Amino acid sequence: MSNPDDIEAAVHKIICEILGKTPDELGRQEPLAAHGWDSLASLEGLAVLESELGVTLDLRAFHAAHTVRHMAELVASELSANTR
Repeated sequence: MSNPDDIEAAVHKIICEILGKTPDELGRQEPLAAHGWDSLASLEGLAVLESELGVTLDLRAFHAAHTVRHMAELVASELSANTR
């Protein structure tokens, strides 16, 4: 998966499932904390994103990503680095 739109859609789907939200309820640029993103959801999100998307994310960078779009950019960057 290398298309940024596909990556963002996959990240959006995963985060929606973790938060129990529909894609319409969770915008891709909204702060996740406004939707119940807490430390437990964050740990689950990290584990699921890494497992399902085949990446290893930097923990500090992951915690600094406060929106779906930022997380998708982080995943895309890591996927890109892995293909070099």
